[in-house]
Amino acid sequence: MKRSKRIAPYRRAKFLAAFDRSGMSAGAFARQQGLNYTTFCGWRQRRTQAKASPEFVQVELANVPAPAELVIELFGSVRLRLTSAGQIELAARLLHALHAPAPC
Repeated sequence: MKRSKRIAPYRRAKFLAAFDRSGMSAGAFARQQGLNYTTFCGWRQRRTQAKASPEFVQVELANVPAPAELVIELFGSVRLRLTSAGQIELAARLLHALHAPAPC
């Protein structure tokens, strides 16, 4: 039995994001991308379990100047960099979409 190469976490995150946008079933997406269905479902399950743990805590700071940029770390090596207050709503929508549950 041939064992597949390990896929780096950032590539898994890209596959999962593409799947979320695709509107396809997990089986169809895995076939299209040449991924093992069981492995792909495992990635999705681990992502869902990771989301279940508290990740965000609202913090309010008084009398502190606004930072020049804000960096939010996602999936360990993926970073979202905000450089203006106008990007906050877009970032919030992106984070909400990433955390939306998707059935396998």
